Amino acid sequence: MRLRTIALAAVPAAFLGVMASAPSASAWAPGNCPAGTFCVWPDWWYGDTDIPPSLATDGEWSGSAPGHIFYNNTARDVTMTYVVQGEGQAPASTACVSRGQGSYFTVPMTVTNVAWREDDGSPCW
Repeated sequence: MRLRTIALAAVPAAFLGVMASAPSASAWAPGNCPAGTFCVWPDWWYGDTDIPPSLATDGEWSGSAPGHIFYNNTARDVTMTYVVQGEGQAPASTACVSRGQGSYFTVPMTVTNVAWREDDGSPCW
């Protein structure tokens, strides 16, 4: 009986862990991200900031950039690939980031790839 209780308690905890790593759906301000650039910041901020981005790119990019906040200040939608920081071999996740939109991660992430999204007529959520 005790094992069953522990197993049942683990299911909501696992679900919350997955939800905590997903980007939030709320909008964010461009901060100090120049026009035509996709930016990721390593720290939290709100409104204007002088924190330098850990990533500022005007094209497709791959590498490793710590991130809490991101903003797409380009004229195109992008697909962003990211992993949870400190999770070892955590699986990579992707998010579509609409042009002129940004948001934040609820836990620290590492952004590993930014690519232009192929326009297939579907909306970028």
